[in-house]
Amino acid sequence: MTKKLSLLAGLLACAAAFAADYRLDLGTSVRHGTLEVAPRITGPAGKALRYEMVVTRESQGGKSNRRQSGSVRLDESGTAQLASNSMSVSSRDSYRVEVRVFDDDQLVAHETARHP
Repeated sequence: MTKKLSLLAGLLACAAAFAADYRLDLGTSVRHGTLEVAPRITGPAGKALRYEMVVTRESQGGKSNRRQSGSVRLDESGTAQLASNSMSVSSRDSYRVEVRVFDDDQLVAHETARHP
């Protein structure tokens, strides 16, 4: 039993260290009634990753979702720009931006922003 716990703890530590090699910036801003999302990822140079992005807006008129996914390869400096997204918003709207980045099936970065 102790060996199994040690192995599990080692695997979890490796996964945490692996995920810590990546940094995700959502690049969100609101200008002139438009929510702009331009995520950037940094990590090991040359790494091929895939991502999923969901932008949700809730207004008096209802709820709308925009989903995007794709793949990206980090450049020689270890950075990449993911697909950008924009959506009109008013001061009464709330929105949520969520981006997940994967190396194969391993989640390596995840960020969420909400307003308000």
